Amino acid sequence: MKYIIFVSKDIWPAINSFCAYIKLKREYPKDIVILYSSLKEGESLGRKIKILYNALNKEAKIEKIKIEENVDSVKNAIKDIVDEGDTIDITGARKSMILALMHLSNVKIVYLRLSDMRFSESAFLMRPMALQELMEVQI
Repeated sequence: MKYIIFVSKDIWPAINSFCAYIKLKREYPKDIVILYSSLKEGESLGRKIKILYNALNKEAKIEKIKIEENVDSVKNAIKDIVDEGDTIDITGARKSMILALMHLSNVKIVYLRLSDMRFSESAFLMRPMALQELMEVQI
């Protein structure tokens, strides 16, 4: 199973959602794919996941793939990497990225919902748990 995570202009949504996933699900994906539109954010997210995994004594293969922020580009990028049973984290995705997923099936979509945006710049564990929910949908 791959954990595919989108990151666009800000890494906080993506890293917080990933932290929520491993904390709440107690699952540590070993194959992580970062789909990024900006190299700076893609590299930064990759570094932060490596730091987190090192602290937890976990290992993962992290692959980074650059995508353009339009439906066709994202659709072409994911058609070769998404397999049945993969988890796709859309928390850090833009609308055009999410629309490209509409044709997929047999994957799990996760999203970290935050009910109070005043805490959006805070780390996952520094926000009240009652204000956030890890949403999960099997499609």
